[in-house]
Amino acid sequence: MRTALALLLMLHASGTFAQERDRPMTLSLNGHYGHPLGEFDAAWGKEFGGVGGNFSTPFHRLPFEGGAQFDWSRMGGASAVVPVQVDHLDATEGDLEVNCNTYGFHALMRFKPFTGKVAPYIDGLAGWRTFTTRTKLKVDGAEGPLSNERNASDAAMSYGWAAGVMVTLGEVFYIEGRYEKLQGEEVTYVDPSSISIDDQGAVGYGTRTSNTDVYQIKLGIGFRF
Repeated sequence: MRTALALLLMLHASGTFAQERDRPMTLSLNGHYGHPLGEFDAAWGKEFGGVGGNFSTPFHRLPFEGGAQFDWSRMGGASAVVPVQVDHLDATEGDLEVNCNTYGFHALMRFKPFTGKVAPYIDGLAGWRTFTTRTKLKVDGAEGPLSNERNASDAAMSYGWAAGVMVTLGEVFYIEGRYEKLQGEEVTYVDPSSISIDDQGAVGYGTRTSNTDVYQIKLGIGFRF
């Protein structure tokens, strides 16, 4: 009972503090470092990097916000120069690229009790992540890729939490640091280290299956509206 009462008093105090001024919408852009956890680490075991962003909208003057975030991460890939024969082009060789990427799409619910220069927050996250491998063939003289083929794609539900802090620089801009931990369901994905390209441009690869638990550390900039 005492714990519940203390929590209610803290929420009331933080809500009162937040209502002293209008609560802005926020838009963040970031780069991130990620590391697989548990079964994902055992199956794949490599760090990755990427970029992303999120936005949040306050619930009037309450210390809660709703929003969404998007992330792109590169898992790896391979490339090679391969022979091509195209009637309307003089080129006899092209660049074949195989890229393994993961994309995250999450809704977020944020508790941010303070709106001053330093504003810590905690997020709850729920959504999904997709793991996609594509092959592109680029040839000099051609507008865009000569071919763009999806080799494999799978998706898994994802959920977790994040904790971060925004430090305001002036009226509009802020810098942000953020730690994120996500639990992902089982998915099958291409192992980038297994990709092979023969001298005729045929692509081969192996796959791995595991859950997709991960933590990510993010640094970025943002805008208050």
